[in-house]
Amino acid sequence: MIEIKGLDSLMQKLDSMGGNVLDALDGAVKATTLSAKGAAKRMVPVDTSMLKQSISHEFERDGTSASGTVYAFMPYAIHVEMGTYKMRAQPYMMSALNSHRSAFAGESAKRIEAAIRKL
Repeated sequence: MIEIKGLDSLMQKLDSMGGNVLDALDGAVKATTLSAKGAAKRMVPVDTSMLKQSISHEFERDGTSASGTVYAFMPYAIHVEMGTYKMRAQPYMMSALNSHRSAFAGESAKRIEAAIRKL
């Protein structure tokens, strides 16, 4: 999970000037989530490709926040990610998340800057 501190204050200031930071962040969340999903699909070990095909995403947005989730719904997905006593870990979800942390920050900054310029 990636959280931006002090965002509520920034959102209030920009919203009072007519901009909508949440729209900008929503776009950044969606773009980064889809990119992380693609990375997870590229990194997942493939045997029958059922696990790869099960990797999906969802978005949520309410009045003050936007979030994106990438997940695999095969019951054994966690065992591949974390390993078992019989099988070594083959991380693909955490690797995808970690590789997109800075991408989210950059995408957010770019979109917030664009929202400010529109003002």
